[in-house]
Amino acid sequence: MDNISFRAKIVRGLISTVGKLPLNCLYAVGKAVSWFMRCGMDYRKGVIYTNIARSFPDRTYEEIDSIARRYYDRMGELVAETVWFGACNGEKGGRRLRKQHIYEYVNPEVLIEANRDRGVMAMKSHCGNWELLGGIYEYSYGLDLHDYIDKSNFYVAYRAMSSKVSDQVFYENRRAPLPDYQGLVEDTKLMRHAVARRKDKPVYVLNADQYPYKACHYAGKFLCQPTEGMLGGFSLASKLGFAVLYMREERVSRGHYRLTFEVISENAEGQDPEQLMRRYYDLLEADIRKDPVNWLWSHKRWHYDSLRPEARTELEQSR
Repeated sequence: MDNISFRAKIVRGLISTVGKLPLNCLYAVGKAVSWFMRCGMDYRKGVIYTNIARSFPDRTYEEIDSIARRYYDRMGELVAETVWFGACNGEKGGRRLRKQHIYEYVNPEVLIEANRDRGVMAMKSHCGNWELLGGIYEYSYGLDLHDYIDKSNFYVAYRAMSSKVSDQVFYENRRAPLPDYQGLVEDTKLMRHAVARRKDKPVYVLNADQYPYKACHYAGKFLCQPTEGMLGGFSLASKLGFAVLYMREERVSRGHYRLTFEVISENAEGQDPEQLMRRYYDLLEADIRKDPVNWLWSHKRWHYDSLRPEARTELEQSR
């Protein structure tokens, strides 16, 4: 075992041990973590406040401060849920998940119907808790996905972390309920992966709101700001004739999320990927405005120094 794997195994062991505590106990720990991030280390305070202020230019400072403070509380909850989730492995872990009812599919039949004749790109975001996506195949309450979509044909895309230890830890943590699951696909390998399996009608779940790699496209205004986005998943859907779904994740209460699918395109073959991406950002913005605290404000989403010429022009005109 190399040094990276050894260190990752130690961290995963600690997470699995601490994660066996009841979720309410971990929330108490998370509250202390959120206080320390906000008051002790000012974790990305400038990024958080700037992102919120630019996204809601009509809000007062008091309103912006309230969103930011509640967002710090949410980060503590995200940490608690992620650690708890990391201990939900095996049959006992599955019972834990079902008992907690941490996820609820509102309309899984939309996904099932979209997948009947073609592959599916289910576009997620950094709303809710994205660190739980790796085990999402197990969250089918009401209508059981197992009866309609084979686990070997259900994939979740992820972005590799710069730290190899962290990347290995979170890779294992994300698939804790499904320790033998081979469906996590690194986003840089998604195109080759999807092309090779297009005839199998695969389902892909992927976050589409991250800051893009160099190969990015101007998406127009998003949350009042010129925004560049990742076109990859939308382009693949257009080329391969996949359906495109928007995957809404609402926080109903602490420890309980609700997933809803909304059709962007039943068959995206030949459609303009930029229009598909624009529809995604419109739906996402509406959700963020409805519940601002539910999105990832500490993410360095907007890099104005690297904007393309058309985005720079729009930014200058809006000032």
